[in-house]
Amino acid sequence: MVITMNEAEQQRLLELGKQHKKFYEDVSINIEGYKVNHRLFFLAMYMNKFSDNTKAYAVVSFEKHSYEEAMEAMYPLTSYFVTWNNVLDSIKHRAQVDFSILEEVRDYLKRIVNAQVSGIDISVYERSLRIIQSMLDLQEEMKQLWQEADKMDKNIREKVFFDDQEIEQLIMYNLKGNWIQYAQFKDRYDYCDDFDVIYDNRNIPEVKKHESFTNKKTLFNMRSNIAADQLKKSIDRLTEGKAPMDYETYMEHFYVVYKERLVESYERDKKMLRYPLS
Repeated sequence: MVITMNEAEQQRLLELGKQHKKFYEDVSINIEGYKVNHRLFFLAMYMNKFSDNTKAYAVVSFEKHSYEEAMEAMYPLTSYFVTWNNVLDSIKHRAQVDFSILEEVRDYLKRIVNAQVSGIDISVYERSLRIIQSMLDLQEEMKQLWQEADKMDKNIREKVFFDDQEIEQLIMYNLKGNWIQYAQFKDRYDYCDDFDVIYDNRNIPEVKKHESFTNKKTLFNMRSNIAADQLKKSIDRLTEGKAPMDYETYMEHFYVVYKERLVESYERDKKMLRYPLS
């Protein structure tokens, strides 16, 4: 059964949250709830009017409920919204990055490889072509991942609540999005010196005739002394200094880490709980 929350119900939900608001605060309530004993619970957040800092939380419901039921709902509610915000940051944002410059680089390398230009180490161009094409293919995976996450979010909004399985799915989306980013960077970093060679060869007549870049500094910016440091920082951030990692190791390790951090986040948020109080 689909239960779409109308404007009147959303207003009624907001009024429930306002009951626990202080005069210097704004309140927002996520309209995606979680069911405990067939009762729907929602998470309210109270922010300082003069900053974006969250001051407190409340777990509210349209229905009469016990303290224990509300507290049972709090962990999945906080877990879902922490993870959804991470998905917005790590997947939606990344899926919208413009990769047209990399497409230009790929096409440039492809023209040189197809022409089998003499007098250069063509294997460097072939390897770089494979790496850049892989980065572009992975970007298509990122876009597909965002489409799946966005579709799930729309379905949840339609039915007004999510379940434990959907929380798990959202966690996996988040982890896979981070893995895709790491996979995009790792080979590019390992072979970033290739673009020093490619840059140095750029003015060889048989190479230069294949050049067609929107930005004349494209190859300059791909050199190791410019790109390597940022690539390394991104890899260290995404693997927390544990690179290299294969897919299974990455997913298994960071799944455990992520769940531990959700518990830590819940314990912090619980101390900010304004309603219900034991």
